[in-house]
Amino acid sequence: MQQPLRYTYDGVPITPHPPYGAAIIVRRPAPDGDHETEYLVLHRALHGPDYAGDWAWTPPSGSRQPGEAVLGAALRELAEEASIVAAETDVRALDLSGAWVRFGLEVPAGTTARVDPEHDRLEWLPLDEAIARCRPATVADGLRLAAAATTVKVAFRPLATTDLPALVRWQHAPHAARWFPERLDLAAAERKYGPRIAGDSPVRVHVVVANGQDCGYIQHYRAGDIDPAAADPNAIGLDFAIGIAELTGRGLGPNLIWSYLRDVVLPAHPAARQVEASPDAANTRSIRALAKAGFEVPDGGPGAEARCILDVVKFFGERSS
Repeated sequence: MQQPLRYTYDGVPITPHPPYGAAIIVRRPAPDGDHETEYLVLHRALHGPDYAGDWAWTPPSGSRQPGEAVLGAALRELAEEASIVAAETDVRALDLSGAWVRFGLEVPAGTTARVDPEHDRLEWLPLDEAIARCRPATVADGLRLAAAATTVKVAFRPLATTDLPALVRWQHAPHAARWFPERLDLAAAERKYGPRIAGDSPVRVHVVVANGQDCGYIQHYRAGDIDPAAADPNAIGLDFAIGIAELTGRGLGPNLIWSYLRDVVLPAHPAARQVEASPDAANTRSIRALAKAGFEVPDGGPGAEARCILDVVKFFGERSS
């Protein structure tokens, strides 16, 4: 009988399904005025000729074990490799697409780390020096991604009637208006969103607050509450919009989607195993944000919508229902 294919890394079993592993880009305020931020990189101990030379530097990272959730793997590797213990709510999504995913973590000035037996030293370095240490280029790309992403504290609050003028303004903003053909005025917005605000609709709408600034909205609903014949009644539908153009294209989208699922949707719907968003197929910016938040996206082709799906268990693990 043919034996099943086994996947290992340094003798440890790893998942045969992507994402195969995760990195957490850790940064802290620099202790002096020469640079604002410094990044944690670890040097791989020389356990064989593959690591000979002073090149094997990476952020804390490692492979995902069979059956292990992506987020759990990232937090475990951070604790094992750098002795930094972080909560789920501490990390932000940078790019959860591809074979290896990347999270970001901001820690206070003076935070210390300690290497494990796989590494022989660590450094807290300014961005350019950290990039110069890390190879191959895909490793250094994670540092560049973390540096370029907007660092904001994202929060959510239920939509209120007093938010409707801002919601209309966000939908009419030049960068967003194409995706809202209804062109709602305030009266129409009150008719559409009033039941959602009052709790008379299964759709729950929240205002996105970034560093204290209201900047858009995001909403979710249980599929079975919208369509009793839904194939998966516990699946969650998701829609979002960033209404301030200056905040788009800076990494806010993946972070707010991920944070909303973690902090709002999954606590309310622990039985959910799938989240679905269906932006217009031409809305490449929203589709890319969903991909970076871990959603599988279609390859393309004709169609009015792009059906993007997140596997909740793969990324967050089993949730008690």
